[in-house]
Amino acid sequence: RRINKVITYIQEHFQEEITLSYIAGSLGMSESAFSHFFKKRTNRSFVDYLNDIRVGHASKLLYETTHTIAEVCYTSGFNNVSNFNRIFKKKKGQTPSTYRKNIQKIMIRF
Repeated sequence: RRINKVITYIQEHFQEEITLSYIAGSLGMSESAFSHFFKKRTNRSFVDYLNDIRVGHASKLLYETTHTIAEVCYTSGFNNVSNFNRIFKKKKGQTPSTYRKNIQKIMIRF
C-alpha cells in the first residue's frame, strides 16, 4: 500500500531533507492530492507526522546522549536550531534543554 511505503520512507530518511513535493511526486500525485491522502489515512498532516518522528528521535538523543542541543537538532533532521526549539516546545510543552534537565532529574531518582 502507498501509505505504508510513505511511512517506511519517512522512518528511514527522517534525518534527511524530505519535502512534500518529493514524496507526492514519487507517488505520482500532486502535493494537494497527497496532503489529502496522507491526512485521511493518518489523521495528521505530512509535516506534523514528520515533525513527530523527528521530535521523538530528538527526545531519545536528549535522554541518552550528552550531545549539544544543536547536534541533536541537526541529527534529528531539523535544519535550524530556532525552528527545532519552537517545534520541540510545541510538541513537548518545554524546550529541549528543559526537557533534558527534567529527564535527568527523574533518572537521578532511580
